[in-house]
Amino acid sequence: MGYVVYDLETSGLHKRFDQILQFAAIPTNDDLEPITPPMHVRAKLLPSIVPSPGALHITRRTIDQITDPALPTLYQAACEIHDACLSWSPSMFLGYNSIRFDEEFLRQTFYQNLRHPIFMTNLNGNNRGDVLRLVRGVALLNPHAIVVPTNADGRRSFRLDDLGPANGFKSDKRHDALSDAQMTLEFCRLVRDRAPDAWSNFSRFANKPNVIEFIQDEDGFALLGDWAESGFSCVTHVGQHPTDKNLQYCLDLNSDFAALERMTHTELCEQIKHTEGPVRKFRANASPVMAPLWELEDQGLLGSSSDDLCHTARQVRSNEAFLDRLRVAIVECENVWPQSVHLEEQIYDGFTSDKDAALCQRFHQIPWEDRPKLITSFEDMRLFRLGRRLIYHERPDLLDHNHLETMRDEVRRRIDGSIADAPWLTIPTALSQIQDILNQPTSHEEREDLKHLREHLTIALGMNPAA
Repeated sequence: MGYVVYDLETSGLHKRFDQILQFAAIPTNDDLEPITPPMHVRAKLLPSIVPSPGALHITRRTIDQITDPALPTLYQAACEIHDACLSWSPSMFLGYNSIRFDEEFLRQTFYQNLRHPIFMTNLNGNNRGDVLRLVRGVALLNPHAIVVPTNADGRRSFRLDDLGPANGFKSDKRHDALSDAQMTLEFCRLVRDRAPDAWSNFSRFANKPNVIEFIQDEDGFALLGDWAESGFSCVTHVGQHPTDKNLQYCLDLNSDFAALERMTHTELCEQIKHTEGPVRKFRANASPVMAPLWELEDQGLLGSSSDDLCHTARQVRSNEAFLDRLRVAIVECENVWPQSVHLEEQIYDGFTSDKDAALCQRFHQIPWEDRPKLITSFEDMRLFRLGRRLIYHERPDLLDHNHLETMRDEVRRRIDGSIADAPWLTIPTALSQIQDILNQPTSHEEREDLKHLREHLTIALGMNPAA
């Protein structure tokens, strides 16, 4: 299985309400050597999305650049990216901080553009991995293999912009998807060459059955990368969610096991709800970075011996009565989110039926003129609304007068701030953010870019730019 190393640049940080502006990917063979030229796609900003002034300021992109009429629409870019991902399958998809960020943007993009399936990176034989988690794990267990710089506060920085130069990787472009994908690939090669065991385990645990086998066979093990200030948590596996088999539950081996045993159900729930409580959760299909406890002991990272921790783990796992109570408490404490009224946040409110999935595929195959009729056949109202939105953005001339006015009003109310407690960025908020940045020391060129952005937004809001 080869690899696909990819990166995104977006209009902001909100995974549900911002959009992809740039996508880049480098397909490689098993030896991390490119097998085709890199893929590089840009997308034009949707009129319904207000770009983050802070994001544009940091990435040095202007409003003219992201609204260039010559750019592909987001729908066109989504189709190209989806088709490319299919052509690369099966592969292992790698990004930097991709599990929490880039992958969610990809899924949202496929969802909003009726590209089925949306779970592209972990279907069709694909695996996925997060190189940020890998780098954190290597910095912990193989500190000789990678240089981690410190920032102005004296804390270690795992930002790609800081890590790259510290490890000899030069880039002429910052916050550029293609440049960042290339740097991520360089880190993969560095880890493979300097910490081959870490690379081997990273690839191994990108496969869900391997994860399940490891956590069930090991009495105790370490979760690396995102866990605690130390960068790891020593745990033992205690169960999984009763319906979501990917969600795994572990108990921190540094917890007071005897005290937990004595707790009532209510007390146990209170402990589990605590942000620094004894339970650790992870998804078996999300490429967790793990290691046997003896590897941490070899680096002098454990307060107790690995044998003592494994002995505690066996005690926990042999106490079925406690495990039953613990699992009941964990499930009871799971967050249950109310259904959102916003279409973007309904992405995980049920899987697409086979009939609707087939209609999604047909949507992209037929002429635009036939698509307004097709979307009325969707059983899932989410898909109908998404389809109508797509037609509005791509071919508004195909909508009848009532639907056209409805969509125009939806876009206007979305950006003008008239929707109370809107979770997305609105123009009034963006204008306030621009002023906050202008109040800070900035270069003349940066100030001109911000003023031009302000002018663009005030016109979009129907205001006088000179006001």
